[in-house]
Amino acid sequence: MAVDDFNLGYKPQKQVIYNKLLPYKEHIGKEILEQICDIKENLSKAVILRDIRPGCIHWVAKLSRFVKLYGMCFSKEDHICLVKLMYELAVTLNQEFWVMAKFAQMLTILLKKKELIVPGELVLEWRPLYDLYNSLFYNSYNTIGMLMLPSRTRRAASRLFSRKKGDTSNAEGVVESMIRVCRPYFPLSSTSEILEEVRPMMCPFDMTMQRAMVYLELFLPTSLPPEKADNSWKLWKDELLGIWNACHNSHFWFWENSMFWLFSRMAWHNIGYVEWEEHLPMVFTKVLRSFRLPVSYKKAHVGKGDGLSQFASAMFIIANLGGGNKTQEHLDRLFKSLESYYHPSNSGPWSRHLHDFLNKLTLLFIRRLHRERYKKPSWEVEVAPNKKLTEEEITAFVRCVQTPTMLTMFSHTGTHDAGIVFHRLSLLRPEIIIPPLLEQLYSSLETTTEPHRLTASLECVVCVARALVKGGKYYPEGQTHVIPLLLQTLPGIDPNDIKKCMVTFQFIYTLVTLVPFVDCSAAVEEYTDLTEVEQEVCLQTAGFEDFVLQFMDRCFALIENSTLEQITQLDRETEKMNREENMLEMGLSSTFSAILTQAHPKIYQAALQRLQTFIKGKMIEIHVAGKFAANMCRSAVRVNPSEALKAFVPGVCRLLLALTENEEIQNEEHLDDELLFNLLLLSELVRCSGSHLIKYVPQITQVLTQTLHLKSREGYHLAGSVLRYLLKYLGITMPSEYRSMPNEWDTPIADSLPIRHWGEAGDIYNLGLTWMEPGEVEEAAMTTLVRTFLTPELILLHQVAKGEKEVSREVLQQSLAITLDILSGAGVALPHWDEEPIPLVDMAVKKDDYRFMDRQRELCVNLNSEHFPSNVRKAAADVILELVDKLLSQGSDDTKSLCRAVNIYHGLIFFHGVSRDDFDARWKSFQFIKDALANKLARNKQHIRSLLVERAVLHQESRMLENSIMHLTATSTAIMSSLLHLSTSQYSEVRSKSQNTLNQVFQCFPYSYKLILPDLITCLQVDPTENHEQFKGSLYLLLGRQNKSLMVRRDWESLNMVWPALIASKHSEKPSIIRLMSALSDAVYYYMELFAIYHQVSPGIVKAAENLLQSEFPRVKDNIVNEEARTSACERLAQRGNTNHELYKSLVSKIVNHLNSGALHWRTHNMALNLLGCLIRPDVTFPANGVRAFTTNLIHDNIRIRETSIFYIPWILKNQKRKHKKTTIDPYSVDGAHEIPSSSIPGDFRPDNAWMQYDSSHKIKTEEEWEQTKFVEKTYFGWYTWPKSLLVYAAPSQQPPLDRKREELSDEELQIYDFFMHQDNVDKLVSFLSLEENKERDSFNTRRFWMFKGLFRNFGDTFMHMLQGHIKRLAGETHKSSQRCATEIITGMIRGSKHWTFAKHQALWGILKPVLQIGMAKVTVETVEDWGTCMATASADRDPNRLEPLMELLMDDPLRASEGAFNGSSRMYMLMGGLGQQEWRVAELSHRLLEYLRPSLSHPYKSIRDRMGSVLTGIFMYDLALPGGVTSRYPSSSQFIDYILPQLATLIQDSGSGVINDYDTDMKCGLPLPLSQDMPSPTQPNGTVFTDRVVPSMMGLPSSSLRNNDSLSKVLNSMHKGGSSQIPLMGPLVNHLSSLEPSGLLAGLDNKDALRVSAKMKLRENCDISSDIICEPVNMIPSDSVIGVKNNIHENHVKSPANGFFGGSEERKATVRLMNTVCRWLVGQMGRSYNGVTPEIYRFLPHLCQLESVDNDPELRGNCVATLAVISQALVLPSRIPALMDSVTQVAKSSWWRARAAVLSLLQVAVFTNMFTILNDEKAPQQVQELVVGLLSDVRLEVQQMASTVLSGLIHCKFIQAEDKLLGEFTSKLQNGREQKRRRKEPLKPQEVLELHAGVLGLCAYVSAFPYDVPDMLPEVLVTLSEHLNDPHPVPATIKKTLSNFRRTHHDNWRDHKQKFTEDQLVVLTDLLLSPSYYA
Repeated sequence: MAVDDFNLGYKPQKQVIYNKLLPYKEHIGKEILEQICDIKENLSKAVILRDIRPGCIHWVAKLSRFVKLYGMCFSKEDHICLVKLMYELAVTLNQEFWVMAKFAQMLTILLKKKELIVPGELVLEWRPLYDLYNSLFYNSYNTIGMLMLPSRTRRAASRLFSRKKGDTSNAEGVVESMIRVCRPYFPLSSTSEILEEVRPMMCPFDMTMQRAMVYLELFLPTSLPPEKADNSWKLWKDELLGIWNACHNSHFWFWENSMFWLFSRMAWHNIGYVEWEEHLPMVFTKVLRSFRLPVSYKKAHVGKGDGLSQFASAMFIIANLGGGNKTQEHLDRLFKSLESYYHPSNSGPWSRHLHDFLNKLTLLFIRRLHRERYKKPSWEVEVAPNKKLTEEEITAFVRCVQTPTMLTMFSHTGTHDAGIVFHRLSLLRPEIIIPPLLEQLYSSLETTTEPHRLTASLECVVCVARALVKGGKYYPEGQTHVIPLLLQTLPGIDPNDIKKCMVTFQFIYTLVTLVPFVDCSAAVEEYTDLTEVEQEVCLQTAGFEDFVLQFMDRCFALIENSTLEQITQLDRETEKMNREENMLEMGLSSTFSAILTQAHPKIYQAALQRLQTFIKGKMIEIHVAGKFAANMCRSAVRVNPSEALKAFVPGVCRLLLALTENEEIQNEEHLDDELLFNLLLLSELVRCSGSHLIKYVPQITQVLTQTLHLKSREGYHLAGSVLRYLLKYLGITMPSEYRSMPNEWDTPIADSLPIRHWGEAGDIYNLGLTWMEPGEVEEAAMTTLVRTFLTPELILLHQVAKGEKEVSREVLQQSLAITLDILSGAGVALPHWDEEPIPLVDMAVKKDDYRFMDRQRELCVNLNSEHFPSNVRKAAADVILELVDKLLSQGSDDTKSLCRAVNIYHGLIFFHGVSRDDFDARWKSFQFIKDALANKLARNKQHIRSLLVERAVLHQESRMLENSIMHLTATSTAIMSSLLHLSTSQYSEVRSKSQNTLNQVFQCFPYSYKLILPDLITCLQVDPTENHEQFKGSLYLLLGRQNKSLMVRRDWESLNMVWPALIASKHSEKPSIIRLMSALSDAVYYYMELFAIYHQVSPGIVKAAENLLQSEFPRVKDNIVNEEARTSACERLAQRGNTNHELYKSLVSKIVNHLNSGALHWRTHNMALNLLGCLIRPDVTFPANGVRAFTTNLIHDNIRIRETSIFYIPWILKNQKRKHKKTTIDPYSVDGAHEIPSSSIPGDFRPDNAWMQYDSSHKIKTEEEWEQTKFVEKTYFGWYTWPKSLLVYAAPSQQPPLDRKREELSDEELQIYDFFMHQDNVDKLVSFLSLEENKERDSFNTRRFWMFKGLFRNFGDTFMHMLQGHIKRLAGETHKSSQRCATEIITGMIRGSKHWTFAKHQALWGILKPVLQIGMAKVTVETVEDWGTCMATASADRDPNRLEPLMELLMDDPLRASEGAFNGSSRMYMLMGGLGQQEWRVAELSHRLLEYLRPSLSHPYKSIRDRMGSVLTGIFMYDLALPGGVTSRYPSSSQFIDYILPQLATLIQDSGSGVINDYDTDMKCGLPLPLSQDMPSPTQPNGTVFTDRVVPSMMGLPSSSLRNNDSLSKVLNSMHKGGSSQIPLMGPLVNHLSSLEPSGLLAGLDNKDALRVSAKMKLRENCDISSDIICEPVNMIPSDSVIGVKNNIHENHVKSPANGFFGGSEERKATVRLMNTVCRWLVGQMGRSYNGVTPEIYRFLPHLCQLESVDNDPELRGNCVATLAVISQALVLPSRIPALMDSVTQVAKSSWWRARAAVLSLLQVAVFTNMFTILNDEKAPQQVQELVVGLLSDVRLEVQQMASTVLSGLIHCKFIQAEDKLLGEFTSKLQNGREQKRRRKEPLKPQEVLELHAGVLGLCAYVSAFPYDVPDMLPEVLVTLSEHLNDPHPVPATIKKTLSNFRRTHHDNWRDHKQKFTEDQLVVLTDLLLSPSYYA
């Protein structure tokens, strides 16, 4: 908009363009100047006069309203001044959160359009924002809940007052949004300053790492220009990337996502200036892993954490597209690997993440392309020229995303997301996106068996409708589909399928909205430049009229099928429409209205005539079908009022007058459908512009005269609707039309061809919008109607109210209904009553009373009766007030009349022509349609004209809504008082409606609740038994709406009235009252925020306000605030604070007095305690009487009251905490001078941080040493780097004294002291605390710990002697509750002793050591967790040297032999709790612990081994070195592995000359195949092994000899001709197998599984477990390739079975147990350690793959499978890929077939989850391919099949690069086999069968790799496979299984797939896939 449009005198920053479209636009400029001057003056003065609340808040709200109505319509100078003022207000510390949030939200709005202010013009410091964020969310008071921020949930909500699911407060969101918009304006030095502040927190092992990453992500600016990069991202990019890679196994850690958000933001802001190429493989790998796909090793799923944010991932990827890098290639491969998971048949929890990723990816691509090509230039960094997207890159992206989106559209949850994605892609490449969608739609329309497919296709085509109808140069043929599609979708209007019907309506509506219905067929003759497509479309447009008429016929059929009579009354509980019918009504009316709006007058006339024919003479029921029909008539009237009114209104009026002229009709209660339908019809027909209605008003008035007082309720309600809509539309301002093109219908086609305007965007600057405004004639008509019909009703109601006339309740209800209809209809023309406003609160500045212009001529309708005031609202209010008083005084049960009176009250106060609810609904609908049709790629979003018109109407209505907020006056107060009486009346319906209205008044008019508070308090004093309804209504009013409850109003005066009154109210045992009282208590707990007692206004805020006040353009007239006013304001502020403090203390005293009265029921007593607890604050001392109330109730008999007291005592102790002195130290000189490094050197092995770490050789032995030692409590300090200024607590002697006498204590502290110095009190308290409350849920209670910590912190060891005996007794008892209580007290003692002197410290540990020893010895299963929590909590945030006694106690022989396994396990659990909290500072203890554990690694007890695995994880977790850092002092995991591996060597045997080959007669092929042995050959005691002749000698036996029952022993004996001495273990096996039923042993395939199970079960029963393993080499049955994982959990005191393999020696068993321990450690190490899977861990693969299939040791098998599962899914760094491949290759060459199969399974998962990093390796991809292809020729069938499966997956996700080459190798292998067979004409040799089968498996892998499509090469592969169906076994079985799967996966889309085959191929395939007929 031009600068001079509104003559403002300055250049506005940004305006709301829709102001220019208003009919009174010439007056807008004056409004803007008046408003901005008012805001500047009053906002500034409110700040200068220290009136932050309410004055400043009030005018900030007006500023927000100004921006909403006018935009940033102020000068840049004012804009910057406003930003600075809001910034200063927002960053003020210690102010009320909600006040800060208001300023923060306003600041966010002002800075949202960042292009308006260049960073050089505005500088905002980052430090105040940082301090604010810290003070709110990382505050010690917040930790225990004292700050009472809205974001902190403190307890479970009640049933009546609960948060909705997912409803969280936006406390953090508000502050974070403010920081993000301020970030571009931070000074240039901010990056280095932020890094200096945050780096000391970057300890990866500490929770502060998350905090540090949040800070960096929030505060680091990344949008600086490239030339300033040295002061921006270059300072930290490499450093953080180094951490990201080093801590790659961070999916369990919270901070990775924050760090990646920072990377993504940096990439987005600096596209083309930051090189990311080397990091792309790792990023894509992590993105793939973040989808949580069900890819796992043998179904053993490993938790993967939350993964990366989908939005951040998409942002990073899109920012890196272009410039010739590999991002697009990676993205192609990513979607190829995800393709099967997008398929509808594979939906699961991952689907949501996949759909969201598509959505975000396309959204950001559109944003980037918009930024590159369409966005206006601004100060923001432009995309580097070499990085800008080319047309080819755009096409590649579209094709890449298209395939998964096509699959997503048919999933049950993804259709909506797919539609959004298609919409965005159609903006880029409509020629690629739209044809497949149309093809799907056309095919779906042809079938009726797949309704979901049709609705999905329709929904998606709707989303691309704009691109479809627009055509354009890229897809001109799109227009040719519009009219055929409209006609073909008409059958979708089906009353039997509501969903399909609604989607069809949506489809038609969307297309029609974009296409003007004009017959352009004549243009073919007139235009000579038409293209072929345009000619075709022009000829098609001749069918528009036919479509409209067919559509109407379908709608008429729908109406006739929807009549209420057709549905039995049994199926309906009400005559109202159900949800489906409401949806149909909305769809039908909106679609028909759109059609008529877009229809040429000729088509409109035809439609009108068809509609008139249908309606004429119809008698339709009015509840469903009648509404449908009437809505169609309303649509016709709305589009062309003159024609439609002429067609319908005269006839309808004549008919109604004829039907109602009989007096009998007037008195009938049930009218016939004809009369009712015509009344309904008339009520819809009058809903058009008043200028057209005016000539029909006399006729309609006659009808109203005869129908308004019908006795029939339905009749007079419909007549009232006629009157309401008639009045409304006579006074409404509305556009004359809504069509999509601005040209008039009579524009010749020769001048403008309509088809060229299909889908065209509206020109906001030349919209051609004309308004129809009411004039004098309409105003006069409204006045006449109001006076004619309202006056008699008011007279009647007045007479009833005065008792002058008695009427029936039906007449009264009718009169009230008419009154309500009139007030609702004429609301726009009824001015508010003119009375003096009531001041609700004092303000230092004036209150805003501005009235916006909302029409050129003000309408005013009034009365001329001598009985009433001329103001209609005032007259109605007076009458209704009298009437309600009359009805209530009579105790009337006429609830309908009372409810209508409440509705009248609501209308009188709130309704001035526009309903807020209606406006919100229309705004929501507008936004939905706008987003669906917007072109966000182009500038200004290219909205269509009808949407722009609707937006202008909504803007006009929003101004009317702003005018509807009036001041409260005496009449308003009377109405509120009446509503209060109704809210506490007898009937629930009336109460509920009145309470809702009154709550709206409270919300709309701040502080208005004060007007009715005294009366409400009076209602609380009634007897709830006698006046139950009144009391209940009062409680509901107090409860209000969630955070708007009267219980939490931010006003000390009000709380002083409400809280004591509620507590003093009489008790009721009625359940509803009990629930309400509980909800009120919860309301305070949940929604009460910490609001101020004392207010402060800093000089910076005042200075910013003065700058705003003095700014020019426009200049404020009165811009001076004198010094006297300023001084007076400061005095008022101080006085206000003092008054608030007195009120605060008064409130505490009132509650305490009630508590002390002893008259309260226990529930009320507990509620009072809760209310009192919510008054404990950080900023003022909690009064002594309040403290006494809580201490007294600590030993109350009621458990709930005790719990409440314990809950709040920590707050009191925190409130009383004295400030402890801190001192600054130089960390580099604590233990000698150390050189300060130039850069950060992270790690624990530095000389400058050695003094912080635990050192047992330097124990503190004297008070002097204790005083001199610098204790650093926070564990994160010193690991990464030191802060600029390191603050530590001063020595104990410099801290507040602990040995205080009683007289030295304050009154508040005395209450605590006196209570705990009384032994009886302490005894009773401890007895209560040690009681069992809830057996299942009792656990370590943090609140109790905080209480004892506070006691010992504040009072030192004063109470130690009172508790010493108790903790010793409790620790020695075995009851869970006793030990739990002991742990809570002990933890409090240790944590509370931080500032004790050395002597006190020594005395404390002298008491605690024996107690802890007793407790650790007496620990039970139920209390071990409590003791672990005790140790961990005691050790947290404490210097380890301070806790030396605890550390040494925990280290004292945890696995002592004198105690059982459980105690050993428990002691290690406690030990790790204590050491774990110290993180990196106890390296010495870790070394000692490791050496202690080495001899016990093969401990005989499982519970010990499991715990040891966890302990080892804790020991090695800190073995981490960051780039540029130092190695760790902690034990090295690689050295530990070197120590372990030699001990495990005996568990496996390498392949070599000693390994035999066996031939398994039970293989599935007919010929014997060479097989590797199933298990290793056992080494004999004398060193010999099985010879080569053992198994071959058996294989050489004739099969007949194996089938004789008596020959089994001979068979087995023949295996060892050398005698039993050579094979000592075979004896038991022979003996046992001889007893088995031999008939099934080798009888064939049918019984082999049963035989194997039977043999194993009997072997376990009758022989040594170690013998079982021998069965495997001679067992003729191959075991399953996949063995389920069964975790056998042993009891704590039960030894696991002997686990030796061969011979069962103790050494062997110990080795197996060692392996179990190692597995437990590896799982923990890989899951929790940042290092993940180190190269050394891969050395365990041979052991794991070999042992994961043992059948006789479930524990070992389960541990191995779990370990392999973690390894397979672990992230592999590029540098570690060679180690992985070497280990995998080694196992693949193993002689154990199960190991080879296992490593294939592992490789499959590992390659998928690390695909991009492995592909980026030089050798790994080829190694993987060679390994998998090589194992296709394995001698074992199971390994072959597994290799084929893995190969299929590799092909599917495009891992294998040269697919065609590999396919050729497989094909040639088959051809060679066929030729050999043909040449020799004899059976193939076993090795040849193997090779042939390998080739077949390779081809089958190709077939399986494409489950949902048919690539070009696949038909030939299938034909090739068909040629080998007669080859030797197992080739045919493999081929048949593959073909069966192919048929199954391709069946749904076979119609499309078969197009890829030739006729000959189809014949062959049909023969293969269809079974031969029995009768063939």
